[in-house]
Parts: sequence; structure tokens; C-alpha cells
Amino acid sequence: MTTKSILLTGLLLTFFVVGASSQRSRETVSGRVFLDDNHNGIFEASEKPLAGVMICNGEDIVRTDPQGHYSLSLRKDRAVFVVKPAGYSVPQTNDHRPQGYRLPAQIATQKGRVDFPLYKNEEGDSFTIALLGDPQVDAMDDIHHVSKLVTEELALHKPDFMVPLGDLTFDNLSMFDPLAKTLGLVGSPLYYTIGNHDLNFGKSHLHERDDSFEAAFGPSYYAFEYGASLFLVLNDIYPTSARAYEGRIDDQQMHFIQNLLALESRDKPVYIFLHIPLEFVENRQALLDLLQERENVFVGSGHTHTQYHNYYARPGRKPVHELVAGAVCGAWWQGPHDVQGIPFALMYDGTPKGYWYMHINQSTYTLDYKASSYAPEKQMDLWAPEVNEWDTVLNVLNTDTLYANIYAADAFTTVKLQWDNAGPWQSMERHEGVAPLFARLQKLQALGRFASAHGSPIPDEQTSSKHLWRFAIPKNLSPGPHLVTVTAERETYGLKAIGKKVVWVK
Repeated sequence: MTTKSILLTGLLLTFFVVGASSQRSRETVSGRVFLDDNHNGIFEASEKPLAGVMICNGEDIVRTDPQGHYSLSLRKDRAVFVVKPAGYSVPQTNDHRPQGYRLPAQIATQKGRVDFPLYKNEEGDSFTIALLGDPQVDAMDDIHHVSKLVTEELALHKPDFMVPLGDLTFDNLSMFDPLAKTLGLVGSPLYYTIGNHDLNFGKSHLHERDDSFEAAFGPSYYAFEYGASLFLVLNDIYPTSARAYEGRIDDQQMHFIQNLLALESRDKPVYIFLHIPLEFVENRQALLDLLQERENVFVGSGHTHTQYHNYYARPGRKPVHELVAGAVCGAWWQGPHDVQGIPFALMYDGTPKGYWYMHINQSTYTLDYKASSYAPEKQMDLWAPEVNEWDTVLNVLNTDTLYANIYAADAFTTVKLQWDNAGPWQSMERHEGVAPLFARLQKLQALGRFASAHGSPIPDEQTSSKHLWRFAIPKNLSPGPHLVTVTAERETYGLKAIGKKVVWVK
């Protein structure tokens, strides 16, 4: 969902105030965590109890004792889940949805006795994950798009796990299951994040906002360890009326985060995934305060259907880096379709729809953007004036400027160009403006070029790209074609991209 659609009322309706629903009940849940050698889900005398594993009721956290036992008060209408420890995995469905939790109805059926089986899992300190911004499926057509653009590609380059970053659907919550089934074919565990289009709006209590999501994927906020790192998946969608919401992390989650961090080593890198970017979260500073003692913190988000980087300064610490990861669906699967039936759906900042690989090595990481259906080397769009003689309608867009839209870049990326494979490398100027490819698409759309296509138009948002550079074409170039080479480098995140462009000079 675009940031322009966020309705910030500043008022929290009284029926969402944490009342009895967040208070500890007199009921408890207890059980055992164990190494399930035969994968039957039942603790047997020959199997090893696991000590020190964290169990959470949505707020409070306890560790298992040397016999693997735990006992924890229940919180009304909240699930109980295990914080998966490093080196282990939890049971999964056939489509790789982790099952390390029990919903309230399941706990009641089991009469307050819940055991959690774990399996050994080889996890190094170096691993790769895939980040999927806003799939936003609304019909089986969209499921087919995801299958072609994400599932089929990731199945060839399988990550260790995947994190869809919310807005899994476009308010059609019946699409949770088919989306999970196609993404599950990749074969990697999937840790799902909830988005504003995944909510049950119009409910009377805050804990009901995620009922459908919870039934499909489990708790809408949780944590797990992998390798040397801690991962938190949060729900930052706070309903304020029947259909409106704001970015906010509710008090119960804040207590959960505080309790979790108190039990984890301060040296452990923390990776946080949520839907609405931190810049739009009302109590962002309270979250950053909880993370102040952590040196290495990363945040991944979606929501805006554009992609960019944010940095949140902290006294005496490295800034918190946030990647706003764009959208698998681009601009809501809108625009003209190609021969495979896939909408062009260019993001508002001129980025083609796609997803990210994140390569983690203890406290460091690199990022690779993968534009769906393009070769991995496709990391930028280069735009130069083109004077056409037959179809002249786009000539009006020409300027004496070369543009480079570099999908994965941030403000600290070094962008240079060279003319005709000779001469000096020259720096390009960073420029916040509308991406030329997006302007071209809007021009053709306004002219009715796609009117006969069965599809919805891409809104003309006129959004400024935050990863756009420009360079005035020299006046002294000889007439004819010239080859421009553009490089983009950001060593910190492993960005090293190159592009070529033919520029015709009259």
C-alpha cells in the first residue's frame, strides 16, 4: 500500500486500548521442548529434552529447564510460540510454513499441555535469505504472476529461508493459501510478515486484527534465531477505525521485544522485518531506544511500492539501516501485459518489479536486487535522448541529459561514467526526480496506446526516485553514436554494477 494512502488520525479508538485481552489470565500452558529424532511429534524416553529454549505467550518469555520443561501464563486470545534456537528447525507444512506455535483453540484442545518438537538443522554463520516486498495477490492471475516471476526463479537459486514483507494479498484473504502453496514450491522455510491489506478490519478488539493471518501463518509477530543472528518479525499495522490504520507497534509487542532482547546477547546482530517503513511508524523512537545497546541492527520493510534506503542515527552506535524493499507486484500488477500475460507494473520510482537476496555473514551483509525476468546483471536503466522519425510522440521527453536509475543504490553510492571506453571517469550527479522510464510509460498510457489491453492503468504518481543520477551530455561530442559506460559502487552492501548505453549526437 502506498504511503499516500496511510490515514494518520493520531487518535487511537478506545476499543483498541489494551485491556483485559492483554492481561495474564490465571490459566497456564506447560510442556516440553525436545529433539524429535523420529519426527513423530511425540516425546519418547530415548529423545533428548532441550534446555534453555525460549517460549513466549506474545509478551512474557520463559526458558526451558534442564529437562526441557516450561510453564507460562496464558494471555487471552494470543498464541504461544517457540523462539526457534540456532541450529534447530521446527516442523513445517508441506509448503514450508513453520509450525512452532499453538493457537488459543489448539491450546484449549490440548488442555494446556503443549510440547514443541525440534529437529537438528545445519546453520552456518553465512547464509542467504530472500526478501519479497508486497506480492499483493487478488486473484489466481496474480498467483500465476508470482509463480513465473518469483517461484520459478528462486527454485533455481534456493535461499536458506524467505521473508515476504507483508501485503501478501490485496484485501482478498482467501488468497493466503494459494500464495503459500506456490512460494512453498521453492523449498525454503517462509517467515511471513503481515501487511495492512492482510488485516481483518472492523473488529472490536486489537487482537482480532490478525485472525485470518494467524489461521494461515501463525502469530503476526514472533522471533527466531538462525546462525549467529536474531530475527524479529513484527506487526506494525494499528487499526484506528473500521478501515483506517496507522504505523504503530502496540504495547504488547514492545514488551515482547524488550523481554526478548533482555535474554539475548548484546553482541548478536538483530534483523527486523515489518511492513510499514519505520519512517511512518508513530512510535519509531521507542523501538530504536530498545535497540540502542545493539551495535548491528537491520530493518527490512515494504509498503511503498518503491525502494530505497533509510538510516536512523543513534548516539554512539552505527545507524540502523532500513531497506524499503519495493514490491514483487510492482505497481499492483497494473499496466499493459506482455505476451506471457504478466503486467508491466513498473514501480513508481522506475524500478522493475522484483525481490532481494540478502547474504548474511555474522554481523555483515550484502544485498542483491533481482529484477524479475531479467538477468542478474540488470541493475540499472540508462536513458538518453532519442529523436525518432516515424513514431515521434515521445520526442517531447528528450533533454540533453543522460540519466541512470540504479535500482539498489542509496545516497552514498558512487556513480561514474566514461565516454567511448576512453578518457576520464566522471561523476554523475544524484537527482531526485521522476524516472525517465516511468515518464515514458505514463506518456504512452495517456496517449491511449494501451487502451485496448485488458488491464488497469498504472496511476501517475509522479514519485521522485531516490536512486536516480544524471549527467549533462557534452556539447563537444562529434556527431553520430557514442558508447557510454556507467558504473555504480557501494562497497558496504556489495553493489558493483555496470551498464552500457548508445547515445546518438546530431
